[in-house]
Amino acid sequence: MNIGTNIYTLRKEKKITQAQLAEKLGVSEQAVSKWETGRGTPSMESLKQIANLFHITLDQLLSTEEVVVIAEKENKENINRFASYIDGIINLTALLGLLLPLYKVEENGLFQSVPLYQLGGWQGVVFWIAPVIMMICGIAQMVLAGSENTKMNTAANVVGTAAHIGATILLILCGHPYPAVLFFFLFALKGILLLKKRQ
Repeated sequence: MNIGTNIYTLRKEKKITQAQLAEKLGVSEQAVSKWETGRGTPSMESLKQIANLFHITLDQLLSTEEVVVIAEKENKENINRFASYIDGIINLTALLGLLLPLYKVEENGLFQSVPLYQLGGWQGVVFWIAPVIMMICGIAQMVLAGSENTKMNTAANVVGTAAHIGATILLILCGHPYPAVLFFFLFALKGILLLKKRQ
């Protein structure tokens, strides 16, 4: 028997509904339904609560192989959650691209560095787009890091990465090496994080 079947059997023996079990465990009724139908797996914490609730041991609830699979899955989810949070922080550091004096302007034949908010013309407008997008994506990733909404988190990651690439290329083409280096460095950090996440 698998975990879902065991939970279903124990629940029926105790004559409690999925909603009642969910309330006792502090999870949603949909989560219990997913567990029982094999479309989801309880966390180790939920498994301990289930074992305590039904006065059984974890060994009686699931096999050693299932414990290993659940532990590995939880470990991977924790790594992904942490990586998503760090990726969000990297996106938020795009704020540095707005505040630091990295953009060059020419006055009387001399170049000086100014922050983006002091850069005029079309560049002053266009260069705001990528950092603002990255900051929004960063906030979204940090908020969604602990949630189960992986699609939204992935979308924020993809959009933030695309903004990094676009900003870096545009800054190089427009002759602003310092902010280009900043955004390239942030993009490289994202790449390292992605490699660690996939290991």
